[in-house]
Amino acid sequence: MGIETVDRNDLLLFDQTYSERLSLRESLLREYPDDVVGVTNESDTRIRLAVQELYNYLFQTYLPVRYPSIFKIYENKDSSTAMLENLVTRQTLPMTMTVSTPLHGALRTIAQNVDEDFFILLPQRQEDSSEEVYVLEAYAACFPSGFQPKEKIGKKLAEIHGPVPGYKEKLQKSMDRFFARLDPGRYVKRVNWSLTVDEELFSNFDKSKPAFEGTLKNLSVEDLDLEKTFLRCERQTLHRLPNSGAIIFAFHTYLYPIQDIKDEGSGEDLAQAIDGLENGSVREMFTYKNGDKWANAVREFLRS
Repeated sequence: MGIETVDRNDLLLFDQTYSERLSLRESLLREYPDDVVGVTNESDTRIRLAVQELYNYLFQTYLPVRYPSIFKIYENKDSSTAMLENLVTRQTLPMTMTVSTPLHGALRTIAQNVDEDFFILLPQRQEDSSEEVYVLEAYAACFPSGFQPKEKIGKKLAEIHGPVPGYKEKLQKSMDRFFARLDPGRYVKRVNWSLTVDEELFSNFDKSKPAFEGTLKNLSVEDLDLEKTFLRCERQTLHRLPNSGAIIFAFHTYLYPIQDIKDEGSGEDLAQAIDGLENGSVREMFTYKNGDKWANAVREFLRS
């Protein structure tokens, strides 16, 4: 799985794209509200506790302390509600999620202020065993890559990863055990990567469905649109909330133009990584990521 421990101070990272990304997030929330934010059950007390715990951790504890140049405690003499000011957007927001705050509203506020996608999973005991599995109960996700979060909500971890080649055979049991053993206060990360030749940050479509077949042709190097060809990386993190027991799976998406990668002298490194993807132990992963459509063209460009 390539998992390593991460310091809590580095759980969320902010960079120079923050303002631009927030503008894009705002437009997605207006245009695709049901795709970007989702909850299985607004009245479920366990889900409410988990969303509230995440919200309060972000806006009470983490962000104003870790990033005081972006988030400032706002003194409002006309209200007893503690407020936080986002110094980039100049918007204010409650530091605390109350019992009357709609879950969709709280998740929307998270999506509007943090350039990170969040998935909230809660344990569910199996009827036929003493083992627990984790179910996706809520999310705020603006930048999925090749999947639709609203199609995954309410599903178990294994069902969510159903289309992923090799997951059931190689990863399912170890992932279930890892989730069960992840203690509060421990933060871990991993990196996932792929090449995209026709996607934007918001790629809310399911590559595994038959409807996607044939929409991307086998490319030659002359076909590559360098304005749309990126190395897409996800910095994924996991941690457990101590009170609700929820697992928070979050990821930040980075796009690197392959022209820049070639210009900086790393073209051969990326070409070899593509070779490794094609010839790896799970050959189907290469096809799953549409490598058979773009790999030859991208490698030829990188090595030219």
